[in-house]
Amino acid sequence: WLKLEAREHPSHQPRTYGRSAQLNVSFLCRLRPLAMSGVAKEVPWCTVFLVVGALSAHVLVLSGNLATAGMLHNLGESTHGWSQVGLSFASAMQNQLDPAMSNVSYYLTETIDVITELQQSTDVMLSMSGSATDAALAEYNVTRDDSEQFKAKVMASLREVSTKLLDQIVPLVDKFLALLQPALNQLQEWMTSFGTQAQPAIEEFTSTLDQAQTLFDQAGKRGLLEESINARAEVMTQMGTSSGTNEDTMIYNTYTLFDTDGSGSLYPNDLQKVAQLFGISSLSGNKAKEVFDTYDSNGQGGIDQEEYALFVHDPSLPGVMSTVLRTYSKTLAEIGGRMSGATMRDEVAIEVAGYLEVVSSKNITRLSWVSQALTNGSLPIQFTADVLRELAVAVDDPNRLSVVDVGAVALGEMMRLNSEWLVKAVRLLSEPEFWLSEGFPGPEQAGVVSRLVNWTATTPLGPWALKQSGMDFRDSASNGESLAKAAYRVIQQRQSHYAAGHLVDKASGEASVYSSSASQYMRSQLLGGSGAAASGDNLEADMATRAGVPALPATLQFAHWLANNATLTAQQHLQECFDYSGESSGTLDSLAVQVNGMFSKVQGFMNQMSSYATSQGVERLVNQSLGFVKGAADDIVLVCEEYVDAQLAEINCQLFGVVCNMTAREKDMSLDLTGSFNFITMTLQDLKTVMPAVLKDLKFAKKGVSSVSNSMNSVMVVLGLKAPPFMYQISLLYRRLWVAYFVVFGLMTLGVLFYGFWASGYFGGPQTQTSAGEDGGYEAPRGFAERLRSCCTSCTACVRGCHDNHLCYWSLLLLAEVVVLLLFLVSVVICIIGGVQAFLSAGCGQVYILGDESICTTALKVMRTFLSTFWMQSSSVQDTCVQESLLTCQLMTNHMMSAVKLSVIGSLSASVLSFWMVLESALMHERARWSRVVDAQAKKP
Repeated sequence: WLKLEAREHPSHQPRTYGRSAQLNVSFLCRLRPLAMSGVAKEVPWCTVFLVVGALSAHVLVLSGNLATAGMLHNLGESTHGWSQVGLSFASAMQNQLDPAMSNVSYYLTETIDVITELQQSTDVMLSMSGSATDAALAEYNVTRDDSEQFKAKVMASLREVSTKLLDQIVPLVDKFLALLQPALNQLQEWMTSFGTQAQPAIEEFTSTLDQAQTLFDQAGKRGLLEESINARAEVMTQMGTSSGTNEDTMIYNTYTLFDTDGSGSLYPNDLQKVAQLFGISSLSGNKAKEVFDTYDSNGQGGIDQEEYALFVHDPSLPGVMSTVLRTYSKTLAEIGGRMSGATMRDEVAIEVAGYLEVVSSKNITRLSWVSQALTNGSLPIQFTADVLRELAVAVDDPNRLSVVDVGAVALGEMMRLNSEWLVKAVRLLSEPEFWLSEGFPGPEQAGVVSRLVNWTATTPLGPWALKQSGMDFRDSASNGESLAKAAYRVIQQRQSHYAAGHLVDKASGEASVYSSSASQYMRSQLLGGSGAAASGDNLEADMATRAGVPALPATLQFAHWLANNATLTAQQHLQECFDYSGESSGTLDSLAVQVNGMFSKVQGFMNQMSSYATSQGVERLVNQSLGFVKGAADDIVLVCEEYVDAQLAEINCQLFGVVCNMTAREKDMSLDLTGSFNFITMTLQDLKTVMPAVLKDLKFAKKGVSSVSNSMNSVMVVLGLKAPPFMYQISLLYRRLWVAYFVVFGLMTLGVLFYGFWASGYFGGPQTQTSAGEDGGYEAPRGFAERLRSCCTSCTACVRGCHDNHLCYWSLLLLAEVVVLLLFLVSVVICIIGGVQAFLSAGCGQVYILGDESICTTALKVMRTFLSTFWMQSSSVQDTCVQESLLTCQLMTNHMMSAVKLSVIGSLSASVLSFWMVLESALMHERARWSRVVDAQAKKP
């Protein structure tokens, strides 16, 4: 352009200037004809190509991020689907597995009672058969009776007696099979369901639930938005639950959990106890004292709530409030689940005591509610006594959530409400008969009662109430002995006397049963020397049957109310944790670990019954039972016949003065018997030995099932309610953000294109501004359109007047450089987001259920085989994975890889092309400015 040649205008008159000025004027004069004739229009192809490229790059960025927004929306749908699957799994465990375990526990407990009855009835049958035999032999007269005829008569009479006695035992055998067979069939079904083939599938399924939940937490908290902008807080604000806005609630709910001793302030011991109870490693050891010294700003020796608000934001304690409250809520949910599934009185009592242990540190009002229910007469006094026993035992539990003696606090509240009822319950526990009838270990009684007496004596009404009830052990106290020690000693003596008397009664009872010589002989030959009841005497079995007392309807109703309260409270706190942290679970909340632990418990009691809980085992047990029914009478007659022969032979030997070679007591008849009594001596005794341990493990496993199901239910409810709306809002905001990005940068890019055409002569091109005098003077505008044009011209006069100013343009150019820099930063952030997306996608690589429809469907089918009530929303699970958007990784991968490529390539390209457009606009500006300068010089006379 500068090389264009122009001819000097004819009217130009030379003037005298300095040398430099003369050169400039000469140059401008040479360009005057060109300026007066106007700049030739030309298309700014370079600018066009740059603008088209930049717009294309912005379109790529927009497309990639819209795909990401779609992925976030799909992730919300997938989260909803997996929450429904988790709820169905929890419901199936709670409604199918839990009741089935209760039924098996009931059947086994009743079976132990029937076995005891069978053993006692067997002793009675042998005793009466022996007594009848000895009575018949007493009538034998050597000189009068023929021995063979007499023997035949005795045997016929004995068979009739033994058959009648056996007929009375047959219903017990039938009852034994009727109770045991359903339990064994259920155990056999579980051995298949929980077997080596099903367990890996179930473990993978629960691990997938964890992975789906983790993917949501990563996408919602770390991923995709928080890296680029602080949009997550805006999303939560739009949902009415902004992250961190419930901090006051979290501080209120967690401060009492940190205050483990209830002193009202936090001390290093409190912090160390919290670290131990809630798994906060950053507070273990000396760290607790260091943190305490940092935030005890007023130097009063304790952290108050204001200092605690600073303490929870310590960088070394990330998410400490969410961790503590989530763990507390999980424990509360597990207690609620176990309580809702409890059917026996001891089970309910254990969970009520656990509930008091948990809530006492946070809510003394609820402790008062429970104390009132335990003392107002609405619940049986036996149940109140059982709860007191559990509170006393819990003091020695190292894992309880409070260092305060919750039992002492609860007992004090009960004394305030109804001292008479409470002391009556304590007195009931001091009686060995009641203690053992509840299935409690005898050695524990003295310690429990002494602790309860000590707690009672420390209350205002305690000493008077104990004295009125006859439980003031000071009368029995020796010199210097405390009330608690005196109570311990007295109760221990009572227990010892009762146990000794019980042993004497049992021994005398067996001696009275087997009082005849014939019955003792039959006991020796058929039972191996000990009575059936005596050889089957088992303390563990007695405790198991006594502990299996069904809870009364009033107790179950109270437990149901308390379980609902615990579950709802846990869900509320979990929602508060979600609102505060944006996470549905913590790093330690693994459903797979909980379910695997439950499997271990279930397999524990199944292994003990494995020899019976098979088709062959059940068949063998039935055959042994039938063999006993069919052969017992024959064996009794056979043994008695040998006994009668021996007795008759001994009478004859004595009559004739001959020494007999063998007596009946010396002969071994085991090879001659049918072996029917092995059912009594071996099978029933083995079952009675194994079943108490099985019942103990079964109760333990049942607790695990109830805990896992209710804990999973609480987590999945929060996940289903909070996660989908959260992800939908993130998706919408993310979409709006990048649409706004495209609009802003698109308009800026089109503005550069317009400027390029204008600077190249289009749209009027660059022209010199003329004054009013040069245009022939001012003319008033005519019409509305001219008035608007005049108004706009006046308002933009300053801009139009200074647009050729270097300071103005280069200031705008620097601003454009800043915009390009921001665009480059956006591209860097998009690269980071792409890395996060790639990380999330890589995390799906090994979770095949989330990425393959056939594997997902197979897993659901296995779960339905394991739990028939799983996923009852449809009769088939064939299309569930697609319909419920369970293929999370597939949904993410389909959008993610293309989104990463488009976003990264587009953002980097947009940055480079935009910077190039800035440089090109500088060249166009100089061209336009010099064109106007030439035009101005050309218009001068």
